[in-house]
Amino acid sequence: MTHVPPPPMVDLDAHSGGQRKIVVVVLVVVAIVAAILILLSGVGLFIYAYPNHDRPELIDSPEVAEVAESACATMQAAVVASAAPSNAAIDVRVRSIRDQNAAVVAMVARVRGLGSERLDDDRPTAVWLSDWETLVEVRKQYAQDLAAGGNPRFAVPTDDGVPITDRMNHVGLACQVPPLLLDLR
Repeated sequence: MTHVPPPPMVDLDAHSGGQRKIVVVVLVVVAIVAAILILLSGVGLFIYAYPNHDRPELIDSPEVAEVAESACATMQAAVVASAAPSNAAIDVRVRSIRDQNAAVVAMVARVRGLGSERLDDDRPTAVWLSDWETLVEVRKQYAQDLAAGGNPRFAVPTDDGVPITDRMNHVGLACQVPPLLLDLR
């Protein structure tokens, strides 16, 4: 009888060990790529959010600030030009208040003319404009009461006990509420 040598033995453990090493390498590479992507997306979010973060108390859009400051300067000049002394006749004082209010309304309209899309990007702008409109409404009521022969008292509206003029004057603009708008007697 002829002796036939047995077939060579295949080391199954060595073969599966090689595959295991490949799987481990692939998993490590996938984990590294995933970690890099997560890191980059986090950095991207930080870069996007931080420098462009809208400080809630400041109007920081250059386009909005430029128009608001220009409109404010025009309004301030009109307020001074239409001022009446506190001892002027009632009809003169009422006309002065209404003319000054018209200057504020024109300023607000000019800023709103930038469009809601641009203004919505700069969050404090809406509150700032609303504060100006509130001030106009209170002054309008004062003028109506004065014209009707009343003895009205003027008080700056407040928000949580703080005069809205504090907020109006601290939005990062070169635009302060003219004292003439607040000195009604």
